[in-house]
Amino acid sequence: MADPIKIRATLKGSTGEVRLLIPHPMESGLRHDPAGQTIPAHYITSMTLSLNGRSILEAGFGTAVSANPLFTFQLQDVKAGDKVGVAWLDNRGQRGSTETVFDTN
Repeated sequence: MADPIKIRATLKGSTGEVRLLIPHPMESGLRHDPAGQTIPAHYITSMTLSLNGRSILEAGFGTAVSANPLFTFQLQDVKAGDKVGVAWLDNRGQRGSTETVFDTN
């Protein structure tokens, strides 16, 4: 089982900041192991960010994203208690998701 997504959602006034760390190998399929064998591709292909259950961002990725990607988003007009979620899908069909609420800390 993959490590859980780390998510933090903080507020400053009505502006929210969402920080995500997604543990994932993000292998391009172009690298080789010490024996010279190609390491199979394994990378996130899509990610969705939602606010209170409504999709607000959909992103597509390829092989050029580093391992364990870190994302930061700024959202306007959010308030304490609003729920933000993230879900991802990779090229092998594996999925991950989590959610949290905005906090003033």
